[in-house]
Amino acid sequence: MKLKLTWLLTLFMAFVMQFSFAQEKMVTGTVTTESDGLPLPGASVIVKGTTKGAQTDFDGKYTVGVNSGDVLVISYVGMEPVEVTVGASNVYDVVLKEGNTLDEVVVVGYSKTTKESFTGTAAVVDMEGVDDKVVSNVTQALRGEVAGVNVITRSGAPGATAEVRIRGFGSINGNTLPLYIVDGAPIDGNATGVLQSINPSDIENMVVLKDAAATSIYGSRGANGVVLITTKQGKAGVSRISVDVTTSVNTLFLPEYETIVSPEEYMEISWQALRTKGILTGEADPTAFASNNLYGTPEGINNLYNIWNVPGDQLIDPTTGRFNPGVQRRFTPNSWRDAAFGTGIRTEANLQFSGGNEKTKYAVSLGYVDDEGYSVNSNYTRYTTRLNLEHKPKDWLTIGGNIAWAGARATNSGTQGSAGSSANPFALVYTTPAIYDVFLRDLDGNLVPDPIFGGAQYDFGAETGRRAWNATNGIALAQYDLTQSDVTTLLGNFNVGVDITDWLKFEMRYSGQYDSRINTNRNNQFYGGAAQSGGSLFLDDDLRTNQNFLQLIRFQKSYGDHDVELFVAHESTEDRFRTITGAAERAIIPGSNDLNQYTTPLGRAGSFRLGWTLDSYFSGLNYDYADKYFLTASIRRDGSSRFLNDKWGTFGSVGLGWIVTKEDFMANVGALDFLKLKASYGVIGDTGTALLNGFQVFNINQDPNGNISYTISSEAANPNLTWETSNVAQVGFESTWFDGRLGVDVDVYDRRTVDLIQIANLAPSSGQETIRYNSGELLNQGLEFNINAKLIQKDNFRLSLNLNGETFRNEVTEMPTDPFTGEKAIFDDFNNIAEGVSQYDWYMREWAGVNPANGEALWYMYYVDENDNGVFDSGELSSFNGGSFEVDVDNDGFNDNASGNLFEYQRLVPGANVRRTTTNNFADATQVFTGKSAIPDVRGGFRLNAGFKNFDISAQFSYSIGGYTLDRGYQVLMDNNLIGADNFHTDIRNAWTTPGQITDVPRTSANFGNDGQQNNTSTRFLTKSDFFSLNNVNLNYRLSQSVVESMGLEAVSFTLSGDNLMFLSSRKGLNPSTAIGTTNSGIYMPLTTFSLGAKVQF
Repeated sequence: MKLKLTWLLTLFMAFVMQFSFAQEKMVTGTVTTESDGLPLPGASVIVKGTTKGAQTDFDGKYTVGVNSGDVLVISYVGMEPVEVTVGASNVYDVVLKEGNTLDEVVVVGYSKTTKESFTGTAAVVDMEGVDDKVVSNVTQALRGEVAGVNVITRSGAPGATAEVRIRGFGSINGNTLPLYIVDGAPIDGNATGVLQSINPSDIENMVVLKDAAATSIYGSRGANGVVLITTKQGKAGVSRISVDVTTSVNTLFLPEYETIVSPEEYMEISWQALRTKGILTGEADPTAFASNNLYGTPEGINNLYNIWNVPGDQLIDPTTGRFNPGVQRRFTPNSWRDAAFGTGIRTEANLQFSGGNEKTKYAVSLGYVDDEGYSVNSNYTRYTTRLNLEHKPKDWLTIGGNIAWAGARATNSGTQGSAGSSANPFALVYTTPAIYDVFLRDLDGNLVPDPIFGGAQYDFGAETGRRAWNATNGIALAQYDLTQSDVTTLLGNFNVGVDITDWLKFEMRYSGQYDSRINTNRNNQFYGGAAQSGGSLFLDDDLRTNQNFLQLIRFQKSYGDHDVELFVAHESTEDRFRTITGAAERAIIPGSNDLNQYTTPLGRAGSFRLGWTLDSYFSGLNYDYADKYFLTASIRRDGSSRFLNDKWGTFGSVGLGWIVTKEDFMANVGALDFLKLKASYGVIGDTGTALLNGFQVFNINQDPNGNISYTISSEAANPNLTWETSNVAQVGFESTWFDGRLGVDVDVYDRRTVDLIQIANLAPSSGQETIRYNSGELLNQGLEFNINAKLIQKDNFRLSLNLNGETFRNEVTEMPTDPFTGEKAIFDDFNNIAEGVSQYDWYMREWAGVNPANGEALWYMYYVDENDNGVFDSGELSSFNGGSFEVDVDNDGFNDNASGNLFEYQRLVPGANVRRTTTNNFADATQVFTGKSAIPDVRGGFRLNAGFKNFDISAQFSYSIGGYTLDRGYQVLMDNNLIGADNFHTDIRNAWTTPGQITDVPRTSANFGNDGQQNNTSTRFLTKSDFFSLNNVNLNYRLSQSVVESMGLEAVSFTLSGDNLMFLSSRKGLNPSTAIGTTNSGIYMPLTTFSLGAKVQF
């Protein structure tokens, strides 16, 4: 990064000089609380209109230098601020009474303000609620806490980073993740290693910025919202040591798919499938065909898996289709679920030191967490340490910095979310029939001893011909193989503040990130897919560095009723990524993670480097008049290395606020305490996710003989690619009622994104596959609400409710044009979108049910009823799945050859007589927009807080109403494959068996003909996304102050809590919170955690 050091040093020297200050005097005082008269440590004492001030010590005392006539503002979070004008006295004692959160100081874009005066939307996260949750990653703690914030837990593995989305979907192919700011240092949302390194116990507060007035000052990086994280700082005069220890049990407690768990029932279902197949294939005796083919034939299962004491043809009573009651098991197969899932122990400990005086403040923390998952051999371990330091060597100079280190290891957690992975125990547990044992057995049913690892040998199914997950055993591989990530993260932040005058300040901050990740994938040499090659090892060494340099000049001054803050700044960011990969096979030493212990390289070692830079110039204005009229404005110009020809974009915003209740005409409105109206508008840019948009990339290849070749990358360069731009408008209000007992906030927003980054498919003759270009428009509109109610406020009992929610819609308002012909697309087959629909509207074939006559699966086929007889006739245009048709496209009076889907045809021929009929051939069914969307009607969360004397209890919930999920986990369990290949959902009990039967489950027929298509993707597997979850319950007990003081301590508390305790959805096992629209059976379901903890302060 070129930081122009000469210019910076010149600027710094110009500002760092001697100034003459007015004559000051030192005033002192004590701050206490009205409720109990006790001293209030950590209260802020600021000279109004400046950044000059102090904090009260442990005894509530403060000392600050002021001039006569200055106004001191004394404030504390949750208390009403008090203003005191300095006169002749040198002592000013102040009493603060309980207030509301409107006076709370919050960090926003490069400045601090109060919720009362901020014109944008800054949601302050309830940190007590976050602390209640036992999580290893801060992103997991946000679920259900903030309106408009959707937390997607794609993997519930220990330490996993959740995906956070703020206010819907701002892009189709671009970036959708928020920007994280930790103590002023920016961190991209895709920097998962950095996010994992942050100890939630170190966090003082979190603020989520949503609208343009709040985020546009961050330019393109804040296009999808900003999460501000401030870590704990030391306080002057308050020396504190804090120790907390938590012990937990992790388990799989949430609902799972209901599957066939009885081997006998599975054989009944299999027999019925074979009998139906016998009927369809014209067997003379379908019943005998079914009995004779259960075991030992190409249709049936290998005899090794007959666990009963009679041959396979005697298992089922042919007169009833039920399992023969006289048959006994020779042995009971070991349960795949019991072998894969158990309980894990989680241990967390944190030690924190903080304190300081008027000159120096410090905070030091040490953290440890060992989080053992419930899935076999999955674990996450992390060590953290942090130092935050601030020092004032001179009255006009403040220097500070913080440094944080984290070392973490995740084992067998990263790849288990892949449903198709052979090492995925989750998919195996639900889809493996109960007739199969986890372990290998001989012909007599005895467990086969393992000659290598000892104990019983796992069954990999290759030699025995097991149809389900042949040649693998995910439970065994979770123990014999290794998938491991070792992550080392270092975050540093250094800042300097120079008070040039009371109203002019120079600020400089440098921050750096170092994120090293070594991924190890070791496959054992004895069992599984790597056994034939003698084992294998794949190493991936990734290193990411990021540095950010900020220089800012801030003007802040009051003129009577006018308060003005204006700043101008320059910021530069450089991000670099490097990866080195190597692989080898044929292990010399079993279990080695060193490539030197393998004899045969797999290909050649490889490496590459990528990076990007961002250079920014920006300015912000905050103005208020009489503490009731507010104006904020910002402008920022970003230059990005991601683009070639059009690197620079200019963005900005303006926001207005009006506190109506401070007007004289509102003086007699008794029930309404506070009402602020606000509005904002801004323009925000986004660079997308690719780093080399304008540059053509070439690949270097090597064949097994060592020959080198060069190929062009699959994506073509576009030097003219430029910024996606969003125009964001918002109106809203914030209010409190009934002496602060009720708070209601509402925001309505409209986001219109233009110049969308599109991905177009290229013709095969071009030699490349895709190209990115700018075209199209997207609309996101929504409403958010927050309701806070203090239901009961008594001396010994209190009860409160916090409720939040959102509803939003998404629509493609303009389709992209073809980058080569300039013609506007009717349908985008890359993303399955069209104008007037949402990018999350479901486009697929429609399920038509089951033919009651023969049990066949049916789908809908659309056709052009040319003779208007209401019946599909041979030769009529149908299906529309990319087929050709003739239509006058260019309106020249002659038909042209065209191709496309039904949506395109109806746009080209709006008067066509299109009807639908049913078909038993999935390929002939027509893909359509189903009228169903993955977007819910409303979603959010709520929290109940209660307190009785020294006890506090809270419960936090999430909810979602409306929308549809493609339930792939259920889809897999409703397959119609050969018997023994897959397990079934219990709904298979409702499968069609006799003519005339009305059911929504088609016949089972062991993969006969078209029946193998039954579980292909269609609206059959679209399921309502409604859910209601209990995320956390926390019971806390605080020892009385008299007891604590007698022990020489400051505070002692004990906590009993549970996380992920309940999840109700339209189908047991379906968890729509783990994805956007599509779920599968192969994910690591969220941990349920029961915890006991203790915290001591002294």
